[in-house]
Amino acid sequence: MSLRIALVLGGMAVLAVLAVGVFLVLLAVKNRPPKVPGDFVAPSALAPAAGAAPSGSLFYDSDRTGNFEVYVAPSPGATPTALTHDPTWDSWWPRLSPDRHRVLFYRTPKGVHDTNFSKTHLWMMNADGTGPVELRPPGLDGWAQQGHADWSPDGQQLVMFGGKNTNPQIYVTQATGQSPRRLTDRGGINVDPSFSPDGRTIAFVGCPQSVCFEDDYEIYTMAADGASPAQRMTDDRLRDHDPYYSPDGTRIAWLTRTSTHGQHPGGSWNIRIANADGSDQRRLTDDDQINSKPEWSRDGQTIYFHRFEMGRLTGFSIFSIDIAGSHMVEVTAGQPGVNEFPST
Repeated sequence: MSLRIALVLGGMAVLAVLAVGVFLVLLAVKNRPPKVPGDFVAPSALAPAAGAAPSGSLFYDSDRTGNFEVYVAPSPGATPTALTHDPTWDSWWPRLSPDRHRVLFYRTPKGVHDTNFSKTHLWMMNADGTGPVELRPPGLDGWAQQGHADWSPDGQQLVMFGGKNTNPQIYVTQATGQSPRRLTDRGGINVDPSFSPDGRTIAFVGCPQSVCFEDDYEIYTMAADGASPAQRMTDDRLRDHDPYYSPDGTRIAWLTRTSTHGQHPGGSWNIRIANADGSDQRRLTDDDQINSKPEWSRDGQTIYFHRFEMGRLTGFSIFSIDIAGSHMVEVTAGQPGVNEFPST
């Protein structure tokens, strides 16, 4: 080997080592957890709840006042009442507890909304908006991100994703958001968990391999104790999100990017529905708009979701559709601002 070749090969080796070093440093920075606020005190127990939300109430968030706040309407389409009131924050993602007494929600600095899960604060309040308490600030338990918190059927646990930005996992916590227990130990992305009505199964979004691209996002199910390997439910190279079981546990609905083209820059998104075992998959919505975040009615006959129709100046509005895929209705018709993330 000539000296020149040896020098070239040596230089290439040095550059490779430097490149790996830079990559590892960037990875460490990306996964560095935010600093937990010094004044945060973890709740040891939940205070007694106020009364239950009336049957038929619809919770959602809206930016009609300039920032996102959580609202409740006594019935779908009725005039809502604001439950949160802080213009320095975006409050969003309300999730009503199974007993209808409490509401989970996230707060992020105004303007951040749901675009940065390293800045999400998990909160809880009574269903009438009283007694708000912070459960999890950013950085708690060394997590670089957190999101998609939801209730167990008995209201005693929460399920959510958290951990590294590059490799989030599925966790359950106490109802106070404390003592996280990791259920998954998988490569790639693991997000968007929710419980089955009997509490035995968790549906979530994951990838079949560690190198994970958006079209690899598929729906998986696993035992709620994490004791058995996850089972893949979809296998179609379409980006999937937000799986939710029907109240009787016989069906599951989720969100799919059905096209990367179309009227919207983000592509077309539709709600799909299937039997709980993944059989008989079909589209509940089937158009060129963005149809997002399915939420079952308590009787299992209707799905609420937020929808962005091209040309709409205000953005998302809440719609409903029956499980046969007919009678789509704009629930928040005539209401100002963006309206999204419905919870029944």
